[in-house]
Amino acid sequence: MSKSAFGALSGFLLAALAAVLWGTTGTVQTFIQSPTLSPLWVGALRVLCACLFFYPALWMTEGRRAAPEKMVPQPAGSGGSYLLGVLAAGIAMALFNLLFFSGVKIAGVALGSCTTIGAAPVWAGILDGIVRRKAPDRLWVTGVAIAIAGGVWMAVSQAENVTVNPLGLAICVAAGFCYAAYSMLAKSLVVMRSPLRASAHSFTVAAVIALAAAFFFSETPEVILSDMALVAYLGVVTTGVAYLLYGTALKTTRVSTCVALGLLEPVTAFVLAVAVVQESVNPWATAGLAAILAGLAVVLKSETRASNEPRGQKRLEKANAIELRF
Repeated sequence: MSKSAFGALSGFLLAALAAVLWGTTGTVQTFIQSPTLSPLWVGALRVLCACLFFYPALWMTEGRRAAPEKMVPQPAGSGGSYLLGVLAAGIAMALFNLLFFSGVKIAGVALGSCTTIGAAPVWAGILDGIVRRKAPDRLWVTGVAIAIAGGVWMAVSQAENVTVNPLGLAICVAAGFCYAAYSMLAKSLVVMRSPLRASAHSFTVAAVIALAAAFFFSETPEVILSDMALVAYLGVVTTGVAYLLYGTALKTTRVSTCVALGLLEPVTAFVLAVAVVQESVNPWATAGLAAILAGLAVVLKSETRASNEPRGQKRLEKANAIELRF
C-alpha cells in the first residue's frame, strides 16, 4: 500500500470513529432528567465542555514547545487567512448546532436527523468539487447515494408515523450545509495549524455564539449533577475527542468522504437504541443499515482510488486548500 493510500485509509478510519462517537449522542441524551435542560443548552454546554478539553490538551501537547506553528514555514498572509477561517468555522459550527436542534424539533427526530445527515454529503460533494476544481467521481456518488438511501429507509421504517414538515426539512438541509461548510473550512485550517489548535480556536467562537443563543432563547436550566456528567461526556467525548479525530482525518482524506462517513452515526444510534435502550426493532431497518455500510464501502474504494492520483494534482489540491480565502 502506498503512503498516500495508507494516509487515506487512516483518515477514513479516524472519521469513521468520530461518527461512531457522535452516534452515542442521542442515546446519552435520553438519560437527561431535567425538563429545563433544553436542546439549545445541551448543544451550548457540550461545545463549552469541548473547549475545556481542547485547551488543556493543547497546553500538554503544544504548549511545552516554543510556538510550534512558527517552526513550520507558513504561506504568506496565512495568519490573517487563519483568523478569518477560525471565525467562519466557528460561526458555521454554531449555526449547525442551532439549525439542527431547531429543525429536528419541527420535523421530528427521525426524519430531521436523517435529512441533515443525508444533505451534508451532498453539500460536501458540491463544495469539495468547487475547491478541488473537480466534480466528485461516479464511484463516490454511487456509494453516497446507496448510503443515503439506506439511512432514509432505516429512519422511515423505524418511525411509527412520518409527517413531512417542509419548514423543518428546509432547516435541516441548511444545517447539513453548515456542517459541510465547517468541514471545508476545517480542511484549510488543519493545513495551516495542527488539528488540535484549529479545533480549539474554532470551537471557542462556536461556544460564545451557542451560549448567547441558549441564554436568550431558552430558560435557565435546573442543575442536576447526573445531567452535568452526561453533558460533560457529550462535550469531551462526542464533541472534543470526536472533532479532534475528525480534524486529523481531514488532513489526509477528502472533505466529501469525511462528511459521508457521518452516515455511520445513525448506524451507531440504531445499535445502541436496541442494545442499551432496548427499543423494538423493525426487521426492515436492518436492510437500511446494510445499505449504509455497503455504500460507505464503495466510498472507501473511491477514496483509495483518489489517493493514487498523480502527485501534481494532489499538490494543486493542497495549494487550493491553503489559498482559500475566507
